[in-house]
Amino acid sequence: MKIVLIVCISGIYMSMIMGTRPTVSLFAHELGAGINTIGLITSLFSLFPLLFAILLGRLIDHLNSKKTLLAGGYLGILGILLPGLFPNFLGLIVSQLIAGSAQTIFILAAQDYVGRISTKRNRNQYVSWFSFGVAIGTLIGPLLSGILSDYFSFSITFYAMAFIGFTSCILVHFVPNQEPAKKGEKAPENGSQSFVDLLNIPGLRLALLFSTLILFSKDLYLTFFPLLGVQFGYSHLTIGFLLSINGIASVIIRFYLNPLTNRYGTVSVFIGSMIVTCVSYVALPFFPQIIIAGIIAFILGIGLGIGQPLSISLTIQNALNGRVAEALGIRLTVNRLTQVFTPIFLGALANIIGLINIFIVSSAVIAAGTGIAHNKRSKGTVKGTKQKTM
Repeated sequence: MKIVLIVCISGIYMSMIMGTRPTVSLFAHELGAGINTIGLITSLFSLFPLLFAILLGRLIDHLNSKKTLLAGGYLGILGILLPGLFPNFLGLIVSQLIAGSAQTIFILAAQDYVGRISTKRNRNQYVSWFSFGVAIGTLIGPLLSGILSDYFSFSITFYAMAFIGFTSCILVHFVPNQEPAKKGEKAPENGSQSFVDLLNIPGLRLALLFSTLILFSKDLYLTFFPLLGVQFGYSHLTIGFLLSINGIASVIIRFYLNPLTNRYGTVSVFIGSMIVTCVSYVALPFFPQIIIAGIIAFILGIGLGIGQPLSISLTIQNALNGRVAEALGIRLTVNRLTQVFTPIFLGALANIIGLINIFIVSSAVIAAGTGIAHNKRSKGTVKGTKQKTM
């Protein structure tokens, strides 16, 4: 019952957050922002998480899980409401700062909650279910926001998405609280633990690499594909539909994740997913036809849908006892570092080389990261990545 509730809550909450990510880009474009400015605004979503995710993780390791989920939930609603109340650049900027911080609190608390209620035997299954809920939210959110922004104003879109997030907060009140895990024998006994202790774990470092590549790829699609769609002449509804097709593929592939990793191994599956992602990004700008774009979006979703649950599971698996949320905080910090600088860098680069070439350059970056993961697999230095079951 606990895992079902947290999966449903996370899915609803993420539909609010992920539904408004492309809406922010489209709204800023309507306000007259250029690609460079849009990249800067969207990067603010990850600014505070970049600075405080590790600290938040340490706090969440010792806090009441229900209260932490509620804090992230209601703060996120506030952030999403702001562009509706103040439909200008200032409203968007403050919204991104608040919503990004709230999403970090909520997702850390939710992932840590999954870690608290799971065991070694069922952890991968629970993480898979959790990521399935997040994928459903990622699927539904952009489609809803696309429909709303096409037929109503952007303000109404933000109001509606905030209401969806409010329903997730209502459900949090029914979640049984889970006490923090006690520090195990592997945890340092002194009180001056550093996150460097966790970074010394090879499996955790690989999980961070996995997560960084996936978040880079996903944010590239959410931030710049809506702008590419506008360039192609798509309506907001069509853009939301294509984003949702991407989400559908991410949902479907979760059902085949365990068989794939059991047969080919975790790292091999991840490398394969990144190859699919690279090819999709190279092809995407050259096929504006909606049907072909939908096929590419689906294939891309397959690639993006694999890495996130694998990185979460590896992070929880390799974290020291009693420091799971801190390890997840490190993961989010690395992710947010990428997410802060990626839109700024790609936005500035787009002004020089054009929007279409951004996808090709990004594909090269993803390929380079994939090569590093392949090198780690070849050395065989990462515990747990060559096993036939996760």
